Amino acid sequence: MANVDEAGGPQRRRWFRRRPSREAVRLAALALLAGAVLNLAFAPVGWWPVAPLMVAAVSALFAGRSGRRGMLIGFWFGTGFCWVMFQFLRVFGPGAQEAVGLIESLYFIPFGWAMARVSMARFAPLWQACLWVAEEAVRSRWPFGGFSWGRLAFSQPDSPFTPLAAVGGAPLVTFAVALSGTLLWRAVVVLREREREPGVGGGGGGGGGSRALWRSVGARWSAAMVVGALLIPVAGYAVPLRSADAGTPLRIALIQGNVPRLGFGREEQQAAVLDNHVKETEALAADIRAGKAVKPDVVVWPENGSDMDPYTDPGVKEEIQAAVDAVGVPVLIGAVINANAEGTNVLNRLIVWTPGPGPGSGMGATYDKTHLVPFGEYLPFRDILTKVIKRFNMIPRDFVPGHGVGDLTLGDVPVAAVICFEVAYDDVVRNAVNGGGQVLLVPSNNASYMGTGQTYQQLAIARFRAVEHGRWTLEAATSGVSAVIDPRGKVLAQTGEYQARYLDMEVRRSTERTVADRVGAWPELLFAVVGVGAAIVLAGVSRGVSGGVSAGVSRGASARRSKTLRRVRALIPGFRGRADTLPDAAPDENTLTTPERDAAPLTSAAKGRAR
Repeated sequence: MANVDEAGGPQRRRWFRRRPSREAVRLAALALLAGAVLNLAFAPVGWWPVAPLMVAAVSALFAGRSGRRGMLIGFWFGTGFCWVMFQFLRVFGPGAQEAVGLIESLYFIPFGWAMARVSMARFAPLWQACLWVAEEAVRSRWPFGGFSWGRLAFSQPDSPFTPLAAVGGAPLVTFAVALSGTLLWRAVVVLREREREPGVGGGGGGGGGSRALWRSVGARWSAAMVVGALLIPVAGYAVPLRSADAGTPLRIALIQGNVPRLGFGREEQQAAVLDNHVKETEALAADIRAGKAVKPDVVVWPENGSDMDPYTDPGVKEEIQAAVDAVGVPVLIGAVINANAEGTNVLNRLIVWTPGPGPGSGMGATYDKTHLVPFGEYLPFRDILTKVIKRFNMIPRDFVPGHGVGDLTLGDVPVAAVICFEVAYDDVVRNAVNGGGQVLLVPSNNASYMGTGQTYQQLAIARFRAVEHGRWTLEAATSGVSAVIDPRGKVLAQTGEYQARYLDMEVRRSTERTVADRVGAWPELLFAVVGVGAAIVLAGVSRGVSGGVSAGVSRGASARRSKTLRRVRALIPGFRGRADTLPDAAPDENTLTTPERDAAPLTSAAKGRAR
């Protein structure tokens, strides 16, 4: 008989409850907290052990849950993580941080479904670690080219996991961190399951011996998993990293001119930025003439060191040429270039600028930024969004992407050059290094994000790339932080924020390629396919079992799952009491002997069916 409402009509199914259950609220709160705490692993705090521990914590929440409940946990975990991670976007005004945080947290909904589906399967730690890689792979590519910030690997610029980057890049490090965390959680599950397993053969001495043996086996399995979780980062020490002393010496100077933020209109500020970088270059030239500094082989300006187009403005061209002539070596100049006659579209360009006079002097080879930042460097759906959100009208022009790879020759030195946020994208950096770059240059403009910690997050990514590609890495920023990083990820010199300063250091060139350079994106593809495939297959198996393909198998699998779920929930604060009071059947029925069961009335069973 169909359910009826109070008026006697058919009762409609309620898809949304008016009030969420207490269990859902607890799960959401714990997931939100775990996501927020995960940010402590990233710069500027940089407590790297927090990453595997928070992976273990959220794995505890996913354990034994349904796909729908996993989606809830994933969303709130992603919300806690992303809203804190992208707090630097608050500089763009109300709504920017919240909007990006919400969009990025949506990626964790399918991630949560998949994590829940594989949580109680065999080899669950392996499948879950692969799913972390899959989530980051999608988030780094789609939509609008993706947003690669906040990957687990980028929280590990100087941890025992870091050397693994030279073997499999960021995907392998994310996998290793996640696997360590999931193994830790699984060890707790196995230990508690074995401790609670009833003795074999009743309550006699034999049963007690069997229980002790069962517990001993569980303790050994748990210990093995803990050891495995610890051995994964220890394995990083076995990876040989490139020595900082190997290679041909090369002296590079980085120019940080600083960006004024107050008292200027747009055109005045653009002129001031250019003047600051020209003056700092001339200060370097003066110190060289005075014997206070050693003349470098090359000089690097930051991204947008000139916000004015030297191709169309003769005054800008003359000013830069004078600074390059003063220092007397090739300079890599970052400039904003008009992409069309109206000036509505622009290019973010690096220009190899050679001192003169003579043939070959002036502007030479270029690289235009290929991976642009949506809503930062260009506005998707401009015609629609500017009508809905008036603040977007303050973005008067869009950058357009360039083409090609950042492999330039600066003087006689092949360099790999990526611009600012491009350092977070595996393929952009790898292609530049594989193009022949012997040092990695990261010209950046983080002036809008001073005081938010964003520039230190980018520095951590640059340090990670130094290890991944075995290259000396140099980041030149307009207002900070500029830094010199050796191939082991160690920062040897750096500036502060809001400083006008140059860094002049001897580094080493390298022509060797790491294993990560050679294997490319294959590790990421492998991990992602394995993780997603495991989730889909296990979800199909679960549907087949629940559909009653075999009644006996179905009842057995359901009972085992229910038992495991109760034990898992008992490990989580807030669920211990309720989980322990959810038996498969009434306790008095399970304890009856066969004659007693035959004589017992059937009222309780009938009432259960009626309910």
